[in-house]
Amino acid sequence: MPNIWSAPKETGLSGDELRDAVQLHLLRHLGESTAAFHDEAGWTGKSREPGPAIDVLVSPPNGERRFAYVVSCGSAVKSVPTEPGAEPGARRVEFVLAAPQRGDARADKTMLNLAANLVRQFAKLVHVQPVRLAAGETVAFSTDPQPMFEGSQQVAFAFLEPRLPSPGFDAMKLALSGAGPGETVRFLAPVPIYRDELDLSRDEGPETLAAALARQGVTEMLDFSRLSVVKPRKAGVFQRLAGAFLRKKKT
Repeated sequence: MPNIWSAPKETGLSGDELRDAVQLHLLRHLGESTAAFHDEAGWTGKSREPGPAIDVLVSPPNGERRFAYVVSCGSAVKSVPTEPGAEPGARRVEFVLAAPQRGDARADKTMLNLAANLVRQFAKLVHVQPVRLAAGETVAFSTDPQPMFEGSQQVAFAFLEPRLPSPGFDAMKLALSGAGPGETVRFLAPVPIYRDELDLSRDEGPETLAAALARQGVTEMLDFSRLSVVKPRKAGVFQRLAGAFLRKKKT
C-alpha cells in the first residue's frame, strides 16, 4: 500500500507535515495532543467510505479544563468544493469539538468517541458534496430531520467558530502551499442544534443563528441537554461548564 501520508498533497505539504502543523497550532492555543485515530484507507480505493484519509487528534483534559478537545486532520490537504453561489477560491478546513469529561469512565469514553466520529465524518463529507462553510450555516440529513442522539431532541448541525482555545485558533497559516505561500486552514465546529434553531437559520439567515448561539454561550462543547437558544431560559450543565472556562480565560 502506498504511504499516502508521506506523499505531498495539493497544499504542498505531506499528511505528516500537516499533522505536525495542526499539533503545533493546538499546542500554542490549548495544549498538547496525540493522534487517537489513524485513517490510511481514505481515497486509496480500499476504504468503504468516500473522502480523504482523516486522522483525529485529541488534546486531553488538563487542570481546570475538564474536556477533551478533538480535531480532524487531513481534510485540509485538499480544498473543498465550493457551494453554488459561495465566494470563489480555495478553501481548506478542519473540524473541532469538545467532549466533556466528568470522571465517569464509560460516559467520558462515549462522548470522546462520538466527538471523534463527528469531526472525522464532517472532514470527509465536505469533500463528497458541497457544503456552505460559515458560522450559522446548517447541515441536516433529511428534509424532515429527526433526533440524532439518545435522550436529545437535536436534529441537525450548525457550524460555529471555535471559542474554547485561545484567540487566533480559528485560522492557521500554512508555511508552504502548492497554490502559493501563506494559505489558511480554517477550523469550524459542527454543533448539534434543535429544530427551531434550524428553522431560525433558514428563515432569518445563518448570521442570526450564529449570533443567538453566541449570546447564549453555546460553544463547540457537545451538550445534548442544553436548551434551545430560540427560547432561552436556563443554561444547561455543559453550557455552564464552557462558560466558566471562557470566563477563566479572560481573567
